[in-house]
Amino acid sequence: MEAASGVLAVLVAVLDVIAIAQVWRSGIERGRKLIWSLVIGLLPVVGLIMWFVAARTRGRAQL
Repeated sequence: MEAASGVLAVLVAVLDVIAIAQVWRSGIERGRKLIWSLVIGLLPVVGLIMWFVAARTRGRAQL
């Protein structure tokens, strides 16, 4: 069971790094990039889900 927890933790960390990289490559303003990066970094799972939802609706709404 501990091995599964470790793999899950690594997976979340990798997905967080990818999400933060996508934030900094996006066309949003620098202040919002910083806020999104902090949300993803401080709330790894919740921030990742929030970014995924916001990035999918980017065409319809501002981030």
